[in-house]
Amino acid sequence: MNVARTFSRSALSACIALVLASAPLQGAERTADIAAAKDGATLEAILAANPQLKSDVAARAGELGLAVIAFTTGSKEKPAGTSRIAGGAKPFSDCAEVCPTLVVVPASPKGFKIGSPESEPNHMDDERQQDISIKPFAIGAMEITVAEYRACVAGGGCKPPEWLEVGGQHNIETGASRYYRNLGDNLTAPGQPIVGVSFEDATAYAAWLSAKTGHSYRLPSEAEWEFAARAGTITAYWWGDTLPADNVRAACTACGSEWDGKAPAPADAFGPNPWGLFNVHGNVWEWTADFYCDDYASGPKDGSPRSSDDCAPVGDQPPARGVRSMRGGSVFYSAKVMRSAMRARNVPDFRNFSVGFRIARELKNPINSP
Repeated sequence: MNVARTFSRSALSACIALVLASAPLQGAERTADIAAAKDGATLEAILAANPQLKSDVAARAGELGLAVIAFTTGSKEKPAGTSRIAGGAKPFSDCAEVCPTLVVVPASPKGFKIGSPESEPNHMDDERQQDISIKPFAIGAMEITVAEYRACVAGGGCKPPEWLEVGGQHNIETGASRYYRNLGDNLTAPGQPIVGVSFEDATAYAAWLSAKTGHSYRLPSEAEWEFAARAGTITAYWWGDTLPADNVRAACTACGSEWDGKAPAPADAFGPNPWGLFNVHGNVWEWTADFYCDDYASGPKDGSPRSSDDCAPVGDQPPARGVRSMRGGSVFYSAKVMRSAMRARNVPDFRNFSVGFRIARELKNPINSP
C-alpha cells in the first residue's frame, strides 16, 4: 500500500476506536481532558466513550466554536436520532447499502470570509473576500464514488457516466475513443471518484438519494464547499500555504503522489482535513450548486448557492452567463489551482475525466444540544 494512503477511509474511525477502548473518564480526569481538548475529533471520542459527559463536552465545543448537534438519520422506513460534534469528523450514513458517508460541519464563526486575500500567492480576481454566515450542514467525507453513482444508475435515478453512455463514442466497452479507457481501473474501480458526469447528472444523483432516504440531499454551495474544505483554516490549503516537503497530501501535477498527472486517486486517498473531508484539494474537480459569477463577493451572505443567473459585469468584462462553479482542482492541474479559494466554471452539461462531485445534506431542525 502506498504510504500516502495509509490514512484511509476508516482511519478516523480507527483513531476514535482507540480512545473508546480506554476506561471512562472520572472526576478530575474528565474535567482536565475535556478542558484540554483542542478539536472536534477529540471531543467526539470523549463523548462516545462517556455519553454522560454530554453537557461538559458541549460546553467545551462551544468554546472552540463547535457544537453538539442532534439530527435525524437513517432511511424513511427506519429513521433514528443521532448527534455529532460538528467538526468532529465522525462519519455517518443514511443507508446500509451503497451510500455516501458524511460528516457534520459546524456553523461558521463570526467574521468568516470566503475567498482569498490579495496577498495570497496565485490569488485570482474572482476570489474577492466577503463575510459569510453558514449554518450547520453535512457534506460527503469523500467525492461520490463509482459504486455510489452506479447504484443510482441501476436504480433508474441517474444517466450513465459518459464512459458508459450507450452508443457513445467514449463508451469504454463499445466506443472508438480511448479518452476514458486509458485510465483503466482508476476509472472503473468501485472506490474511485466518479468522473464523466455533468452538473445535471450530479443534481439528479442528489434528487435520487433524497427520494431513497427521505433526507434533503443536494450539491454544496460554493461558500459551504470552501468553508468545509478550509476546516477552520485561512491558509491556501487546509494544511498550510505550500505543499509539504515530507508528506504527500494530494494528487495534482506536481504533488508527489503516484497518480500525479495520470489518473484520479481513490476517493479515500491521503489523510482527511480536520473535519474529516478527503481530497478537497486535487484529484477531481467538484461541481457546486452555484451559478458562477466573477464577483464572488456579490453572492448570498447566508451560505446558500447563487441560484439566479444574473451576474453583473466586472470592469470591462461581460458577465458570465449559464455556467456553474466547480471547486478543488484536479490530478491533471497544478497545485495553485487546488487552493481552498480557487474557482472554476463550465456549462452544466460538461463532462470530463477530471470532473466529479461531492454531495451535501440538510440537517433537519438541527439542535445545538447541551
